[in-house]
Amino acid sequence: MSEAKPRIGIASVFQETNTFSPKPTGWEDFKVLEGREAMDALSSTYSEFSGAAAELVRLGAEPVPLLSAWSLPSGPVTEGTFDRLSELLDSSIKQAGGLDGLVLSLHGAMVSENHFDADSVLIETACLRVGQTPVGVCLDLHANLTARKVELADVMVTYHTEPHVDMGSTGERIARLVAATVRDEISPAMALAKRPLLIPAEGMRTDVGPMSEVRRIADQQTQGPVLDISISPVQPWLDVPELGLGVLVVTDDDRRGADRLAEQIADEVWRRRAEMTTPRLMAPPAAFATARRSGTRPFVMAHTADCPTAGATGDDPIMVSEAAAHGPDLVVMHTVLDPEAARRCLRSVGTRIRIQVGATLNPRAQPVTVDGVVTDAGAGRYRMAGRSHTGREVSMGEWGVITSGRHHLLVTSLPAITADPATWLHAGLDPDRADIVVVRSCSDYRANFPSAAPEAINLDLPGASTPKLESLHFEHAPRPLYPLDPVLT
Repeated sequence: MSEAKPRIGIASVFQETNTFSPKPTGWEDFKVLEGREAMDALSSTYSEFSGAAAELVRLGAEPVPLLSAWSLPSGPVTEGTFDRLSELLDSSIKQAGGLDGLVLSLHGAMVSENHFDADSVLIETACLRVGQTPVGVCLDLHANLTARKVELADVMVTYHTEPHVDMGSTGERIARLVAATVRDEISPAMALAKRPLLIPAEGMRTDVGPMSEVRRIADQQTQGPVLDISISPVQPWLDVPELGLGVLVVTDDDRRGADRLAEQIADEVWRRRAEMTTPRLMAPPAAFATARRSGTRPFVMAHTADCPTAGATGDDPIMVSEAAAHGPDLVVMHTVLDPEAARRCLRSVGTRIRIQVGATLNPRAQPVTVDGVVTDAGAGRYRMAGRSHTGREVSMGEWGVITSGRHHLLVTSLPAITADPATWLHAGLDPDRADIVVVRSCSDYRANFPSAAPEAINLDLPGASTPKLESLHFEHAPRPLYPLDPVLT
């Protein structure tokens, strides 16, 4: 190619699907930004998009912003929405014209009504539009790595951390690899090793525990011709073919070496599978008793099974009843999704209301009655401030805070990202002043509430993002699959 600055496009279409969620994902669930608007909105965030853009500038390339479409996790994407996303991706690349390379940021676990591996369809759409132009793909650590994804992309990487604190640096990594490919400095060769293994989110942590040991081994091997090693334990609430842990190794023109190393790292994970697949859970009564004995404040309880950032609905109000029964004297902050209740709160600030909340989406949840004063309410957007998705603008829609004694219930019309302190502060609640904060999160809270993380409790409750994977009914996933089939060796 010429000595002119290479023009490298950046596009992102990001949605994580929980196939056990009763709520489909529609067009209204996506925030879509195009061209310069995407660059302006995301440049101050710690995201793959901003990381890639900044790295391309540093490398002397021209980043060309194309598209950002982002949604919280939920159920499968409706086919009309997916077609619209695909068309938008295609048209954004076409309008940019004359690209020398493409960085494509996807989640890797998107399912649409007609596609089990929807991300592969998006990669194929991009590849068909750019022709022989190198395409680099970066994915979430929870991606379901498939042979088709690897076949389509010229180079591919995933996050290395759980909780996710490396979105920006992942964008930087894929930008470096794409730029080097465009300049003929490397010839990427990739190999994927799969294992029939599902790991609950609580067992995937890369800061401590068995997965962190494997991550260290992978990092030690990333040298010389080995350009990147991605370990993807996969989003476990995903009932699709080819489901399972994936290890992806990228080398510089050494496919055999990539094959050997991918199998070796996959074996390291498999050897530790029993340690990773036994979540430590606690029933609410015992959790409140533990919190009383602890000097940590706020004490964090994680309602992992009904976690909106894992695709669950976030509308099970069971912890309202549990808090009333076991912690009436404690300052408790918690949430529930209920659009109608949130709208009523918005009209009732400063007054006492008695209202049923919850169970608006989840047919297995039961609503509960709350009697309290609406102490605050509002709407609007705010920016996340934690270490995951830092700076991204989000909304929990209309919201209200119902205070009953020492308990503060945040009722929202859109899912609230409670692992991020900014969500609570946006609603006028300071989690540092609470005895107990109930977060609907599987792991991100550990990065955002670091002082509480060592004692935090994962609650033993039902839901679409349950860590008890054996309680879910898988129809399409390949079997046998550990730990659903524990005799598997």
